[in-house]
Amino acid sequence: MSDRGGGEFLLGFLVGALAGAAAALLLTPYSGDELREQIEEKGIELKGQVEKLSDEAKREARQVWESAGATVTSLEERGKVVVTDTAMKAQKLAGSPES
Repeated sequence: MSDRGGGEFLLGFLVGALAGAAAALLLTPYSGDELREQIEEKGIELKGQVEKLSDEAKREARQVWESAGATVTSLEERGKVVVTDTAMKAQKLAGSPES
């Protein structure tokens, strides 16, 4: 998923689910009891799907966080090497007589 695509997908999914439920209420050939039972079943199914999407988003966010942490650590180590090398060169230049 892209950075913003997950949230937009979930919003679209929920809006579509609500629109579908409204259409079902208006167009259903079922009795009220049958319809309520079907809506309850669909609600449980949708809840499961939302939980699954939420778990997936959390897992992906954790992976991004860990990757970012590894990148920061790597950059920090590289920075230390550059600073150390630069300091050593500066010391050599400061200690050597100018021509």
